[in-house]
Amino acid sequence: MGIISKLGGFRPSPLTGQPQSGGMLTQSGMSPIAATFARNLGGLMGRDMRTPAEKLAEAQQGMDLGTYEGQLAAAQARLKFETDPVKQQQIGQQILQLQSKQAQEARAKAAENRRIAEEEAKVKRKENIVSSLKSLGANDIAGYVEDTTYTPSEGAQHLGTLLRAQKVEEEDLEGQQAIVQAVGYDKQDRFSTLFGEEAKPMSTGLFNTFIREAITDADKDKALTSLRNMKQTPNVKTTIELVENGLMSSKAAGALAIKKDNMTVPKNGEFKLKDGTAVATSVVNGELRYWDTTTAEFVAPTADNPLVPIVAKDKQVKITPASKKALKSVLDVELGILDEAQRLRYGQLSGKDAYTFNIAATHLADLRSKENNTPVEAEMTKAVIDLLDSEYYTSESGTPYVGGIMGFGQEYTPARFVMPETFSEFGITSPSRLDGPTERTQKFLSKK
Repeated sequence: MGIISKLGGFRPSPLTGQPQSGGMLTQSGMSPIAATFARNLGGLMGRDMRTPAEKLAEAQQGMDLGTYEGQLAAAQARLKFETDPVKQQQIGQQILQLQSKQAQEARAKAAENRRIAEEEAKVKRKENIVSSLKSLGANDIAGYVEDTTYTPSEGAQHLGTLLRAQKVEEEDLEGQQAIVQAVGYDKQDRFSTLFGEEAKPMSTGLFNTFIREAITDADKDKALTSLRNMKQTPNVKTTIELVENGLMSSKAAGALAIKKDNMTVPKNGEFKLKDGTAVATSVVNGELRYWDTTTAEFVAPTADNPLVPIVAKDKQVKITPASKKALKSVLDVELGILDEAQRLRYGQLSGKDAYTFNIAATHLADLRSKENNTPVEAEMTKAVIDLLDSEYYTSESGTPYVGGIMGFGQEYTPARFVMPETFSEFGITSPSRLDGPTERTQKFLSKK
């Protein structure tokens, strides 16, 4: 039988990878030279004379066996060229296992992608809520969302309340009443004028200010209730003092109350920073430090940011219980000591600026009380009004406040207050034995 006639039955051996045909065209049946000639001739005649191993090697060329896709493609190629039924079954099982693992990996990857997308959406949502709260002047509330005192959902709820307050038409008594009652603030003194027989609406600006204050005070009241139920350690007392003065959130309060540091109860009204911000100071582990509202920590003063005595004559003015009580009365909405424009200006201050203003007002009233030999209560109203009208009260852009009250549709502009360099411009002329750093605080300053 000639070579040409045998090419039709030529097939490679699945075991040896060598040509065979019914036992006739194998290595034993043909010489190597004849086999090579037959392969070449078959190729010239258009026949595929490659062995299964050669076909498989070519099919797997370029496959990335480090991936499930590459491994599956390689297994499918082996199955295509395998003629042994047992091996075909084994390869089939491998393919099924690979497909199962690939599906699991795809599901895990999809879940991770969803998680990342959800986290990014949460971050974006939180950023949007914070931005929106700040645009409405709710900087304290925005800060609570940023430091996770409020969850984004709580922040969104407060934002919704503020937005509804913004949309209430000017002098809409029923609309204002509905919002206040919906959020449970109708028993608060600041909203007392909205209810009763002589109820009357507030201006939009004042109403929005009171809503912001009410939300912030709700967090403060919650923190104070928890703190007062704790064992009254120095740290807990320190925390209560800071919360009462509006210098920290409930979350920061919890962390400070359980700190192991040895600290004294903060002193208020003795020092300011270089930028004119009044700060509460405490001796922490033997070192005089000040409360940083940004980091929510007592931090040491530095050469670039030193503690500066608010008044530097003999001994420091003390914030007396009488002056604190007098300031509270002047700011009390129900008493109506300040007019609406004045109360709105005060409401535009938040956090450390309101604290700085309160320190300045109590200092000024105390100084005038001693100079004029009058009760501090008689001096407090004028002190507050004079400071609200002073150059130390400015808008965010740094220009003095000129009485522009926010109304419906107007963008809220927060205000700043810095501590005066001296109170002499407010009529304080005679030196006072009660002015200047105390002996103890001067001792700590001299160590720097």
